[in-house]
Amino acid sequence: MTNTRRGFLKQSGLIAAGALSAPHFARSSEALLSRPGQKPRRIIMMVSDGMSMGTLTGAEHFSLLTRGRPTTWMQLLNRPGTVQGLMNMRALNAIVPDSAAAASKWGSGSLVVNGAVNHLPDGTGLTPLCELLTSGQWQRGLVTTTEITHATPAGFAASVSSRDLADTIAEQYLKHRVDVLLGGGRDKFDPAKRKDQRDLFADYTQAGYDILRTADELRAAPLHKRWLGVFSPGHIPYLIDHLKDAEHHRTVPMLAAMTRRALEKLANSERFFLMIEGGRVDQACHNCDIAAALREQIAFDEAVDVALEFQARHPDTLIVLTTDHGCGNPGVNAIGGAYARTSPLFKNVAEMRCSVATILKQLGSEPAVAHIQSVFREATGGFEVSERRAALLATFLASKGSVLYDVTNSQVVQVGQLLANHLAVGWTGSTHTADYVPVTARGPGAEHFHGLVNGTSVFDQFLTFAGVEFKNPQLPVTDGFALRDSAVENTGEYQELTA
Repeated sequence: MTNTRRGFLKQSGLIAAGALSAPHFARSSEALLSRPGQKPRRIIMMVSDGMSMGTLTGAEHFSLLTRGRPTTWMQLLNRPGTVQGLMNMRALNAIVPDSAAAASKWGSGSLVVNGAVNHLPDGTGLTPLCELLTSGQWQRGLVTTTEITHATPAGFAASVSSRDLADTIAEQYLKHRVDVLLGGGRDKFDPAKRKDQRDLFADYTQAGYDILRTADELRAAPLHKRWLGVFSPGHIPYLIDHLKDAEHHRTVPMLAAMTRRALEKLANSERFFLMIEGGRVDQACHNCDIAAALREQIAFDEAVDVALEFQARHPDTLIVLTTDHGCGNPGVNAIGGAYARTSPLFKNVAEMRCSVATILKQLGSEPAVAHIQSVFREATGGFEVSERRAALLATFLASKGSVLYDVTNSQVVQVGQLLANHLAVGWTGSTHTADYVPVTARGPGAEHFHGLVNGTSVFDQFLTFAGVEFKNPQLPVTDGFALRDSAVENTGEYQELTA
C-alpha cells in the first residue's frame, strides 16, 4: 500500500478498530429484523445522492483495494432479512428527475416538476413528511454533506416553488422545528450573507437550538436541545481535497461522525425519522470525478456501519438504503488485450491527489500544453498526458473544441474522459440519468421495499408506520413541461471549492 493510499485511510478514519471486519449484528435481534408485518418505531433513510450502479460497483472495487474488505452495502445483500428492490424515481415532467423532484416523491408522495420542492406547478404547496410526523410525536433529523438547505434534505421538510429558495427553506426548517439539522450551508443562516439580512442564527437560538460550527462543538453538543450544525459556508468540501488536512478534520465532521451524534441524540426519543445523505457523491459525478465520488461513497458506507450498529442495539429500527437517481453513469471499462489493463489502471484511482474541481482551477481558461501535462502529473501522482491529448484539451478549454454529443460538451466531461485513460472509468456525460435505483431495506417493515417500488409509495409507507393518515394532492404526468430556467440545477457550483 502506498503512502498516498495509507494517508487517505488514516485521514478519513477508515483505519480504526474493527474497520476491516464486517459490522457487528446482535444475534438476538436477527429474528426481529426479518419478521414481516411489524412497524418500526425508528426510521433511518440513507441516500447516496446521484449514485449510479456503476458508482456502487466502483466503490466495491475501491473498498477492496483500499480497505481490504467489501462495502457494507454489498455485504448486506447476502444477509438474511435484507430486502432488495428497484425504485422508479421519475419526475412529473420527465423520466429523469433532479434531486428536488426525487426527494419530493419521498417527502410528499406526489410527483412534482424538476426544480420544485413539494410544490405543484399550479401553485399548490404540499405538506412535507417532517411536518406531518409532528402529530405522531416523532422527532426528525436531516444530515447531509451538502448544504443543509439543498434539494434532498429540503424534500423532507420544506415546500417551495424552486430549490433555489434556500433562504426560505432555512426558515421553514425553523417553522417545523426539525430536531437535528447537520451539514454545510452556514451562509443560508448568516445575516451578512442572506439577501434579507435576517439573523436566522439568532432566531434558531431563541427557539432553543444549539448552533454548532465545528466538529468539536458537535461532539460536545447537549442532547436535550435541538441542533443546527452548519460546518462549512457552502457544501462540505470534497473529502479528496482534504485527506491530509488535519485542521479540516478537526473542524468539519465526517458523515459517519454526524450520523453517530444524530443517533445518540435521537435515541432518547421513542420514535424518530432520520434522513442521512451522502450528497457530494452526486456532485462529484456531475464533475465526472470518479476519485472524489468513490471516496464520498466510502464515507457514506462508513455512515451505514454506524446506522447498523444502532439497529443492532435497537432492533425496532428500519434502515432504508437508496439513491434518488443516477448521475453520469460511470463505468469501469475493459481496456487492453483480454481486458488485462483494466485492474492496474483502476488502482490509480487510489493515487489521485485532488478533485476535478481543483484540477480545473489549476488549469485556468487557456492553459498551454506543458501546463496541462504538469497539472495532471501532479494531480494523479504521475500520469503523463500525451502532447496530442493535452493539445485537444487545450483547444476545448479555449472554447475552440467541439463534440458530437451535446451532453458531453463541458469541461468536466472532457477532463473526466481524459482521466479515463489513466483510471479505466468512463462517463456517459455529467447529467442525471433515468435508471431505476437500487433500494435495500432491513428491519421492521422492510418487506414493503421488495420488488419494483414507486418512489411516491415511500411517503405513504412512512406515514402508515407512524399511524398518520394524510394524502397530498396529485397531478397527472406532463412530460416536457418546465417551470422556468431558474428551476434547473446549478451544477457549476459543484466546481467551486469551499474553504
